[in-house]
Amino acid sequence: MKSDQTIIRKNLMEQLNFTTNLLEIKDPNITILNVLNDGTHKEIFAKLDYPAPKCPHCQGQMAKYDFQKESKIPYLECAGYKTLIRLRKRRFRCKDCGKMAVAETSLVKKNHQIATIVNQKIAQKLMERLSMTDIAESLAVSTSTVIRKLKEFEFKADLNYLPTHMSWE
Repeated sequence: MKSDQTIIRKNLMEQLNFTTNLLEIKDPNITILNVLNDGTHKEIFAKLDYPAPKCPHCQGQMAKYDFQKESKIPYLECAGYKTLIRLRKRRFRCKDCGKMAVAETSLVKKNHQIATIVNQKIAQKLMERLSMTDIAESLAVSTSTVIRKLKEFEFKADLNYLPTHMSWE
């Protein structure tokens, strides 16, 4: 009976590792716990955990505390389904000064909830001159997020030369 449970766990771990590879999640500290395949979208339940670092404030030793409420991180489509990662991040507490810190990952920027790869895809689609609502809908983010990304672009005019034809009204 115990060997059956071991085989089931091994198969589950292989499937979760396959999911990590399929989504190209490079952070080894992210562990996928479960994948829920709803008819309209996929939800991936994961946690971010690693050994306690030094305190950024006093350089004292931090200790593992608990997990943050899960973040809902929209991710790129997978097999034609919209994908949402529900990530629980480890919190740390300094033994000396009592300050709290949250685990960080390359999957999302600090204090952000949109995956870095999704932000890159927004920028790519903005250069393709698609409408903002189409971009937002295809990447499962809000139009405001797309507008915020557009405002990050810098448009510089080269004033070192005049065009060959000029028109005034």
